[in-house]
Amino acid sequence: MAMSAGGMCLDPKWFLVKTKALNETRVHKRLTGAGYEVLFPKIRRKSKRHRGLFEMRPLFPTYLFVRFDGDELKTIKYTHGVARVICFGLEPHEVGEEIIAAVRARMNEEGIVKLEPKKVSLSPGQRVKIGEGPFAGLDAIFVEEMPDRERVVLLLDAVSSYKLTIEKDSLEG
Repeated sequence: MAMSAGGMCLDPKWFLVKTKALNETRVHKRLTGAGYEVLFPKIRRKSKRHRGLFEMRPLFPTYLFVRFDGDELKTIKYTHGVARVICFGLEPHEVGEEIIAAVRARMNEEGIVKLEPKKVSLSPGQRVKIGEGPFAGLDAIFVEEMPDRERVVLLLDAVSSYKLTIEKDSLEG
């Protein structure tokens, strides 16, 4: 429990923070260094540049889960490398503890998530449900497959203008 300047007890919640491209590690280091609890799940992928080697990549590119008090929103938002805190309306959108627990359950002690490959064949306009990750349980519309064939672009029903790129493995047909 954190104490605010007014001496009132605050209960930090989990929020989704969008970083600038390729800034996930930098923002993770800055925020954990400042004492925030940050969840940064990664996956091990075959390197496209070096045959036979694996590289670490973010499970959700440009997204981190950060636990903070609502009154610390400005501090998080203006951290170097942060693009924005995901909000629905004016309020930051709280990520449920069950989602955090589900992500944590799939991570090992190094923060690596092992994905089970799923064969998903989708056509543009098809309705899907997101099965895991920060948007688990939400309905979306499939837009397109990314060139690396492991990620797809979805249009979230909840926010019709909000496009989201996620791992294909996170979908349920």
